[in-house]
Amino acid sequence: MGGEGLPETLPEVWGKGFTLIELMVIIAIMAVIAAIAIPQYNIWMVRARIQGASGRLQQDITWAEGYAIRSGYPVQVSVSSGGTTGGCSWSITPAASNVQQQVPQMSTAEFASRYPNTVCNTITGSSFSSSFSITPTGMVYGSNNTITGSAVTFGSAGKNAATYGYWLTLLSGAGNVRNCATSGSNSSVCNLQ
Repeated sequence: MGGEGLPETLPEVWGKGFTLIELMVIIAIMAVIAAIAIPQYNIWMVRARIQGASGRLQQDITWAEGYAIRSGYPVQVSVSSGGTTGGCSWSITPAASNVQQQVPQMSTAEFASRYPNTVCNTITGSSFSSSFSITPTGMVYGSNNTITGSAVTFGSAGKNAATYGYWLTLLSGAGNVRNCATSGSNSSVCNLQ
């Protein structure tokens, strides 16, 4: 009762363990796995920061659009980029008086703190503007009162920025905001995934 099935010589069972060579082989295998995994982890972290920054801008633009529709007043959005040196920021200014909730903003210092070594580039031209107004109908107008959109790309500030990829926040004139991968810092086209 209770002791049945146990070997009579316990010290023989307990005396077995790893030899020094077996332990060194295990350590060598773990070192090889770490040498492969750590660089991939670092790349993944940089990509996560880039996508996080783009997602935050998308979220804030969506807030501005929702607020404009709910309040019945236009909301002004302005995105500023520092190009390859960083300095990305955006401000959201509702035209309504007595805004009762916190308006999302992103200062240059906050962006640098939250998304280190990440830069953004505002694409401007005939169909894109870095400063625009979202109307209560959800339409997007530029400073010259024409329908416009906005395209902001995010990437790494390092010398091998293409290694980490680029992410795009794209706003159409109809107010549709999208967040997707893109091919370069000046591209306003989403890559198929």
